[in-house]
Amino acid sequence: MLLYTSVSAVGGAEVALGHLVGGLGDAYDVHVAGLHEPVVRWLAGYRPGVPGHVTGGGVLAHARLLRRLRPDVVQANLEVPWASPTMLGAALALRRPRVLAVQHMAARTVDLALLLRTRALALRLDGNVAVSGDGAKRIEDFYALGRGSVHVIHNGVPPPVVIRTRPHRDVVVGCVGRLDPVKGQDVLIDALTRLPGVRARLIGSGAQEAALRARAARLGVADRVELTGWSDRVPDLLGDVDIYCQPSRYETLGLALVEAMGAGLPCVASATGGVPELLDGGRCGRLVPTGDPAALAGAIGRLAADPVARERLGRRARERTLAAFTAARMAARYESLWARTLAAPPAARLRPHPPKP
Repeated sequence: MLLYTSVSAVGGAEVALGHLVGGLGDAYDVHVAGLHEPVVRWLAGYRPGVPGHVTGGGVLAHARLLRRLRPDVVQANLEVPWASPTMLGAALALRRPRVLAVQHMAARTVDLALLLRTRALALRLDGNVAVSGDGAKRIEDFYALGRGSVHVIHNGVPPPVVIRTRPHRDVVVGCVGRLDPVKGQDVLIDALTRLPGVRARLIGSGAQEAALRARAARLGVADRVELTGWSDRVPDLLGDVDIYCQPSRYETLGLALVEAMGAGLPCVASATGGVPELLDGGRCGRLVPTGDPAALAGAIGRLAADPVARERLGRRARERTLAAFTAARMAARYESLWARTLAAPPAARLRPHPPKP
């Protein structure tokens, strides 16, 4: 089994892959590979003894790696649907491995050549996986793959330690994610203007850091906005958080939200993508319209004023995570998919079957 990623930095998709590496049983001889040595080394560290392989970026380098390892299954971890075309193409050119792709972001492109290449590869794979039902439908529609052609396997996390908040005067709202417009940290900053006595802790890095600092200063809430940068100590930084917030404009699922739920934090999130699926339609967290600071402030404010509701919601969130979104459950579903894939005839490479409507 060869698990592959082409990214140069660790994000939520790679954390999910690391949890998969660590959660697998002993039925498969697992290898990890990628273009960037720090990421490969980091992934291999999730499981003692897992070999890590760093390959060059060209087709020949990927082909040499595949000929040397002779994997039965190649699974590419895609941060966007058009990622890792070199590995997918090199693996599809060989008859031995079954080739799968895991889609972590249900994104589309308006570049015709890129769209056609992405679709051509996806149609020839032995399996496509999305991390939520909403993500699967979007990938099927964006790339005309046919309804029901993309498997759904939710990301999972190891059972986190329950966060016990320390008493403090202000309510603290935590938010984890790269600083990017799609993640909606600006919406949370806007909401703070309606939430006196509430502070926000933004954990992450990205190109929007300066813009977010300027926005907080312009709105007069800079003293209540903490930007920590990215850290491997996310659980520690969430240790005195009262409410977790995910204000994303789109989120296929949201691994940080899964981790916060598992830690027993009450969550407020935009009702976008796979988030309603994750929060069980609002039973395990508060859902608000996307990009609406007033609605976000209202949901946070009601929880900030009601410690009993926070405790109840956090307990429900943790119960749901332990029942449906654990790393062990995720690994078991991938192992089942691999077994079915190996037992089935290989997908047609040159002339794939037309998608079902």
